[in-house]
Amino acid sequence: MANEDEKNQPAESELPADTADRRLYVIDGESWRAATKRGSERQYCYVQTPGDAYFHLILDGEIFLSNGDEQICLNCALRRGLLTTDRLHWQHRGRPSLPGT
Repeated sequence: MANEDEKNQPAESELPADTADRRLYVIDGESWRAATKRGSERQYCYVQTPGDAYFHLILDGEIFLSNGDEQICLNCALRRGLLTTDRLHWQHRGRPSLPGT
């Protein structure tokens, strides 16, 4: 029997046709790990957003990539090519993967 939350979810056929697949894949899964920021301690992304002269905060509850002391938000990781939306990225190693493709 479905619980109350499942009853309130639209059926897959009722979702808009333009609903994008929102899965992300870490290119170098041996080095980088996904983590969730917890707590009030300030934590900054190690990459500046183009045009900004500062490092931006990673907020409580935000998912980010971590490699040792380096933490990178998902937007910056996509720009740097650490993440991809191409689920077959391992087959396309010679071809660059663009965000959203």
